[in-house]
Amino acid sequence: MRRLLFILVCLVGGCSKAEPTLAGGKPVSHWVQALQSPDARLRKQAAFKLGNVGPADPAALPALIEALKDRDAVVRREAIMAVLKCGPAAREAIPALTDLQKNASDAPTRTSATKALEKLQSGP
Repeated sequence: MRRLLFILVCLVGGCSKAEPTLAGGKPVSHWVQALQSPDARLRKQAAFKLGNVGPADPAALPALIEALKDRDAVVRREAIMAVLKCGPAAREAIPALTDLQKNASDAPTRTSATKALEKLQSGP
């Protein structure tokens, strides 16, 4: 009887390990690693995918904040948009966005950082 009860609890409550959070059919860890790729297109795609995960996985936002320092301006701008998708938790990115606003070498990145800061600082 106890064995039957155990089986029922496992079926209803789930005894298996939690499945990893997926983005684009791949685990978040794949996209976090992809941010280190030498291929800028892959890094941009990784930032986009992690933005879609948002706060659902604790690894996504720190990786995106790090991507704000990417050597490629297109990747940095994608990371800015992705950070904004993380909702209120994105406030952690304010120091990195402020640095981009002041020091980015390209005007579109500075403009994107400024707009992102306005949204984060005026939000609820």
